[in-house]
Amino acid sequence: MDMQNIDFPSDFLEATQSDWEASALRALKGAALDALNTPIAGGLENKPLYQGRTDSAPLQLRESSRPWKIIQRSDHPVISEANTQMLEDLEGGADGIELVLPASPRILGGGLSVQRIDDMLKLLDGVKPDLIDFRLECGYEGSATLALLVETCKQLGVPSDQLTVQGVSDPLSVFVSSGRVRNSFERLEQRAQDLAGYARNNGIQGSLLRGDGRCYHDTGANSVQELGLTLSSLLYYMRILEKGGIPAEDLPKHVSACLSASADQFGTIVKARAMRQLWARLLDAAQMPSQKLHLHMETSWRMMSKRDPWVNMLRTTVAAFAAGIGGADSVSVLPFTSALGLPNAFARRIARNTQLILVEESNLAQVSDPAAGSGLVEERTEELANAAWGYFQKIEKEGGVLEALQSGLIYADVTAARAEEDKLVATGRHPLTGTSAFPNLGEADVEVLKADMDQIGEIATRKDLPEPSPDGQLIEAVAKALSDGAGLVDIQASRKQLGDNDCHALKLTRLATPFESLRDKAEAFKETQGNSPKVFLATLGPVAQHTARSTFTSNFYAAGGFISGGGKHFESLDDLISCFRISDAKIACICSSDKVYEEQAVAVLKELKAAGAKRVTLAGRPKELMAELTENGLDGTIYQGCDMLAELKTCFEVVGVSLADEVEAI
Repeated sequence: MDMQNIDFPSDFLEATQSDWEASALRALKGAALDALNTPIAGGLENKPLYQGRTDSAPLQLRESSRPWKIIQRSDHPVISEANTQMLEDLEGGADGIELVLPASPRILGGGLSVQRIDDMLKLLDGVKPDLIDFRLECGYEGSATLALLVETCKQLGVPSDQLTVQGVSDPLSVFVSSGRVRNSFERLEQRAQDLAGYARNNGIQGSLLRGDGRCYHDTGANSVQELGLTLSSLLYYMRILEKGGIPAEDLPKHVSACLSASADQFGTIVKARAMRQLWARLLDAAQMPSQKLHLHMETSWRMMSKRDPWVNMLRTTVAAFAAGIGGADSVSVLPFTSALGLPNAFARRIARNTQLILVEESNLAQVSDPAAGSGLVEERTEELANAAWGYFQKIEKEGGVLEALQSGLIYADVTAARAEEDKLVATGRHPLTGTSAFPNLGEADVEVLKADMDQIGEIATRKDLPEPSPDGQLIEAVAKALSDGAGLVDIQASRKQLGDNDCHALKLTRLATPFESLRDKAEAFKETQGNSPKVFLATLGPVAQHTARSTFTSNFYAAGGFISGGGKHFESLDDLISCFRISDAKIACICSSDKVYEEQAVAVLKELKAAGAKRVTLAGRPKELMAELTENGLDGTIYQGCDMLAELKTCFEVVGVSLADEVEAI
């Protein structure tokens, strides 16, 4: 055979979109092609097939071949420990540090106990501030913390114009998280103008006002809402700065965006790209010159789990990959044990190295907008951007993001979106590996750090501070007070309170929390009763007949902390009932094929009830038998797509565990 003369292309049939559609319609037997579309949050859909796009140019994301910045959170309450972690992070490849103070709504169990310049000097011991990026996560005291950082760096010989600080202040996210601001919004606007003046006077690099979508995503908002609200926040801050006298052409450089990156790979890529399109559309609508938006992304807190936390490594890897591909300027990966407590050195190293491998070994940043041309990515980016723009317009018609928060519109919309996603989790349509799917009841504890929070705290001393102004006089006075020995607590106590404003607070909620709460109940049950709550698997017929459903059932109930008994090949009905009595279980689930159910299910159900079973369920839904089974006392059925949480909660009631004192945790 002459290999050089083989015409490979002619050996393959060329299929067009029309050919595929014709084949799909034949397979659908009369149903429309739309039946193959998969609904996704925000009223959007995934199509089964996308064609490559040759009409779409790459978006302007990061500068070509420039890697994104690797940002590590610093939140250990003990300053010496925080300094050690910071040095390890920077020496290990991090490009920047996010300083997280206790006043932040995103402390996630920690918070730097930095109050004075002496504290900041200890925190930054060995750090070269002019060679790294800073992000500040400080709640309402972002401006004072910036002044503290600047004054400390001056003592270290680093002038303020050598500092790069991003995302200093976002009072809206604090308002969303707490539901209250103890001041007038006019005063908060004046403080934002004062911050801009201070940054300008001191030559600080970076966009200091942050439009933050994380406070919405992590409370249940879908991507349409997260993007629309982030865009509305950016517009709100630019309007404030414009009132302070900043020229329109300079407004964009004072703001930046922050979004969440989830394990939905394409969803995150599309979200990051859509943010760029929305920003360009906003500037065009406002007749402002085109300017690049600094975009920071952090891996989703909402997707993290306490149970089987090792799975979080996979989640955050996908999220970081997608954020980088989507064009984020900087990315922060939450350590895989974040939901359990303060991460140790190993967890922090994994978070750091996840990004290093993507940047240094996979070279993902070498290509600008690598997703460009993908039919799925291009079409979904356009659809998401259009939907988010529509939601942005809805918020603006309400008067803006502030008014929409106070009216309850945003609360209602996000709450509805959260309920929709929570339902998907509860019914197993959005499985959480290691929590609601394939749980490991024998998992070992994971090490986290502990800190003595009781030793943290000070009594405030009031200082005489001037009114905020666009020339930065308030923060200049704050900086002077800090250099004279004052602490952040003194500054906070010295600010004038000019009234309260309220809104419906949106609380951080992880998807896994309801299942984790049940697992906690099961462990408490074991401590008091000496053994875990049980479900007896009443398997019928040969192993080959029941294995699929008995395995499904075992995993189903294990998601709530129930261990499974039985599940073997029983020689007879008497053998099955005898094993049930010995098991000391109050709940039984019948498992086999529909054919075996027709022959044995009713008889087994009657015998289990007679033997004392308080609740008997059946794996599957044999339609022809359901009426007869129900008449004979069947309590329920379990199947893919049923309400797992409802069934598990009912089982806890059967074994005598009250769920009335459940507390929603972050």
